[in-house]
Amino acid sequence: MAGLTVTKALADLKVLFNDLKEVYFKSGEIKTTDLGSESLTMDMELPALDDGVTFDTGSADVTRVRITTKAVWTSKASKGDPDITFQVASVAGDVNDLLMENKKAIASATNIINGKTYKGAAYSLAPKKVTGALLMQSEDRQTVIILPNVEMYANFVAADGDKPAYFNVAVTPLENSEGADIFILSETVGG
Repeated sequence: MAGLTVTKALADLKVLFNDLKEVYFKSGEIKTTDLGSESLTMDMELPALDDGVTFDTGSADVTRVRITTKAVWTSKASKGDPDITFQVASVAGDVNDLLMENKKAIASATNIINGKTYKGAAYSLAPKKVTGALLMQSEDRQTVIILPNVEMYANFVAADGDKPAYFNVAVTPLENSEGADIFILSETVGG
């Protein structure tokens, strides 16, 4: 009997995505050709809370087809429902405009409290569909995950324990025009 041969050792497979460090948003999708250039422009970095990230693309929904003997004849699988959420801790105008429908800019509100002046906008809390792409970098900066085409919906949370006000953002990855749902990139040493 021949001995066991392993063509890929554990050390060859140790490419990890450890702890989400940064989240970037881009309006519009990302294609593989966008990654071949020397730069990629993202619209903004989203200040995601450290303990508010869930990234699960969903377990496959498997249907087993049985014949009259009750034996499994074949199986069919479809994508599962993703559970991808993160919390964006900012009420800056650009973030508000991205995640909520801006109803009317307010130039300034003078003498509301103690003679201070404030400015901002009025927003709708109705769900707003945001489309674009997300780029996420791991804490060790050795791995990048890109969702090249996403739909996002956010809800505003003003009071939640010791957290500042944030948007809870639910993300659904979609195929881009090339048929890709996700890009997983790891740093290469020496080029």
